[in-house]
Amino acid sequence: MKPLPCLTLSLLFFAHTALAQDLLKPTAPGGSPSINGGPATEIVSEPVMRATGTVEALDREAGTVTIAHGPVPTLKWPAATMAFQARREQLEGLEVGDSVSFTFQSEGDEAAIVSIETR
Repeated sequence: MKPLPCLTLSLLFFAHTALAQDLLKPTAPGGSPSINGGPATEIVSEPVMRATGTVEALDREAGTVTIAHGPVPTLKWPAATMAFQARREQLEGLEVGDSVSFTFQSEGDEAAIVSIETR
């Protein structure tokens, strides 16, 4: 085979492989949680988990809410009290003692609120 067609075929083969690898990479969800316009955490897990609980503490400056939540079977979490990262807007109107239902994303021991509302 002549060098030019061989080179062209090789380039086409490798370009197709590189494109296929890019298509397999996960993309960040468009509605991922953020704080002050930046990501709340590096969390990009899916799916979003749902839970209910009671607000135990609020730190509006740090952007965290501590919630005593019920079990989260999908993650095999027992009932626990833990801090979740949240946007300042999500903390508006919340008070210690409020019963809440919320959705969150989690990776390892970090979790970020996606949505939260009082019940």
